[in-house]
Amino acid sequence: MPHKSPAKRAEQSERLSWFNQQIADGKYPTATRLAEHFNISISTAQKDIEALKKVHRAPLAYDRKHHGFRYTNPLFTLEPGKPPPEAEPAAERERTQPAASDLKQGELVAILVADALRKQYRTAPFNDSIREAFNKIAASLGESASYDRESLDRIIELNLEPFPTLDLGIFDALLKAIAWHETVVLKYFSGQKATVTSKPCDPLHVINYKDNWYLVAFCHEKQDYRDFLANRILSIEFTGTNFQPYTSFNIERHKRDSQLFKGMESPVEVVMEFDKYAAHWIRVRPVHKTQKIVERADGSLEISFKVYSYENLLRWVLSFGEHARVLAPLELQERVHKTISRMNYLYNRF
Repeated sequence: MPHKSPAKRAEQSERLSWFNQQIADGKYPTATRLAEHFNISISTAQKDIEALKKVHRAPLAYDRKHHGFRYTNPLFTLEPGKPPPEAEPAAERERTQPAASDLKQGELVAILVADALRKQYRTAPFNDSIREAFNKIAASLGESASYDRESLDRIIELNLEPFPTLDLGIFDALLKAIAWHETVVLKYFSGQKATVTSKPCDPLHVINYKDNWYLVAFCHEKQDYRDFLANRILSIEFTGTNFQPYTSFNIERHKRDSQLFKGMESPVEVVMEFDKYAAHWIRVRPVHKTQKIVERADGSLEISFKVYSYENLLRWVLSFGEHARVLAPLELQERVHKTISRMNYLYNRF
């Protein structure tokens, strides 16, 4: 990619000066406000903020309470004469997009399904990012490919669960810290203690588990790997200190060892039976990768699978009501029985 022209560098310098002044005035600017003020794209605004952080070494932190950026060091001053990067890394260079005529039929169908999925995400934290990404894909097709969205709506419908709240500024900061191998300090709300604490850590990985995002990091306080729920991270402070990559860290091994993903030392086999009314749903949608199904002559079935945790399993079992029954283990049977007994007590009060 060619170097930025002097005019481009001057334009970015003006934007960074404005962003810096907004912070100085206590207005907590964001990439969105920067883009709106200068009529530029969100991606350009994000690159400006990244330049402010990496080139000018600004101690930026996203403040969740005020929904914008601030300086962790109030004595920091921007050096307006310092130029932005002359060139981006090769990995970030633009790549030539394939023409619409190069798309296979299956790939075009995938784009149509993506549009239906995009509409389902309109209440999710990634809504704006997904819409902008899809619009770029659609624009790259030009006039050689088109479809009737209204007709598609009558063909494809996706129903997804409500999404947990997530601050995209926090999420973006986590990804940058991981990519830069930079130690950060999390302002973290503890659900068990209901307190906010500072957590110095080395961020390593982001995982989506059961529709929640988690940061896997090496916690300096515990001197061990820990999982932090992303929507409990109130703010992130970049320390400017880089850590060496944890070459011995393996995300798959961590998932096997972490209490977030398993609650037992060894797997427990769960055995359940479903009557002929509920058996259909078990047949059409796999329950577990270890599942084994035994069909019965009357249309019912028995299924067995191995789990490391009962988390969410109890609610799943109860969702089938009288159409499902736990056969083993005894502990899970007792949990279901206690829950039903409590529900019976609550409803018998009326």
